[in-house]
Amino acid sequence: MSHLMLEWKLPVPPEAVFPAFEQPSLIRRWFGAPPGCHRTHAPDPGALGQPYRVVLRDAAGRVFAQVGCILEAEPPRSLALEMDWEGGPVPSGRTRAELTFQPTDDGGTRLQVRQGPFADDVARDAHRAYWEACLGRLARVVSGEAVPCFEEFWEESRGFAGPLGAAAYAVLAGLREAGAPPEAVSQVEDVLYTHLTRLSEDTAEVLGAVLQSRVEGGAS
Repeated sequence: MSHLMLEWKLPVPPEAVFPAFEQPSLIRRWFGAPPGCHRTHAPDPGALGQPYRVVLRDAAGRVFAQVGCILEAEPPRSLALEMDWEGGPVPSGRTRAELTFQPTDDGGTRLQVRQGPFADDVARDAHRAYWEACLGRLARVVSGEAVPCFEEFWEESRGFAGPLGAAAYAVLAGLREAGAPPEAVSQVEDVLYTHLTRLSEDTAEVLGAVLQSRVEGGAS
């Protein structure tokens, strides 16, 4: 049995970090999949003590999931959750992850992750890679970017049917490049992803096909 100990420096105080663990509009920007995989929907942590489930796909398109629940939350100082995996590249086995948020002298946060026990070092190292990928994005989210690490998010979290997802990306990137105010870009992003996730797979497929045909027709 082994445990994971990980420390990450964030550029803002704990009071500015903790909302990224509570608000779905922020969570979806950093809480992603293991390296090489992607989510199929925006995650929602659920209520304290209630189970959550994040559905993902591996590089070959096979479906798997992260499951767990938030056990304890003491904003903005600490958070504890249980985590397990159903299939996928990360070894299964329920573990407890404890996160602490400590203010630093320069106005930032020292985020410490302690997780375990793991059956072996392979499982521990797979979780280390997972957390490092997520926390790298978290650092950019809490720094206040209007569309935080959007290209990275898009590469990993291809959660919306082909052409529809591409259209959402094009709208947001276009607004950003046109110099739209950051708050306006964030509002549009929130609307797009909130409503895209409500589409059924069949509807998304049909609308995506129509959009693709119009794009191809306009290009001819």
